[in-house]
Amino acid sequence: MNKRGEVDFRASGVALDSSAFIYLMKSKLLLKLEEPVAPPSKLPDVVPPPLFLPLRYELTSTTIKELLEVLDEVLKGERLLPLKPQTLEAILPPPPDVLPQVDLYLMAIEQQMEVLYDSLLKHAKEAVPIQFSVLVKGFGRLEAIKTFIILLFLAQRGRVGLWQDAEISEIYITLGENVFGADSAGIS
Repeated sequence: MNKRGEVDFRASGVALDSSAFIYLMKSKLLLKLEEPVAPPSKLPDVVPPPLFLPLRYELTSTTIKELLEVLDEVLKGERLLPLKPQTLEAILPPPPDVLPQVDLYLMAIEQQMEVLYDSLLKHAKEAVPIQFSVLVKGFGRLEAIKTFIILLFLAQRGRVGLWQDAEISEIYITLGENVFGADSAGIS
């Protein structure tokens, strides 16, 4: 191609294409997969004709009376076992050991609620409604928070009423209806 002065890649392209095609054919021959074996053809299901067994009708006939007599004999021969009372098993697994600790915690809260309620009764004799700041006067911050939480428990049970004026940051406590009647209950 250099001698002719023209660079023509058609001849080299044809040669390259031919060699690639031959290489492809050889690789297909080497890697040719075996043809899968044809599945065996299904044979049609053949249902054989029914067999007629020799039956002796004279031996197979039984009357209802005979059947009842045999059943009665079988039942009389059967020893009747006394019925055992069924023991009921718990469906749910037993509660874990954590629950008794929770009960102790709730019992401690119940005791604290009673102590606080008694204190509220004493304060209620002096003034109704009771101011929260007066109730927790002299308490530390943590004690005041505990007292407020116990007040929330009492309010949840309806034993006290809690209210706060929007303009004043003071919380007022009133005792429920069952202690002082409807006058103090109407405030909450």
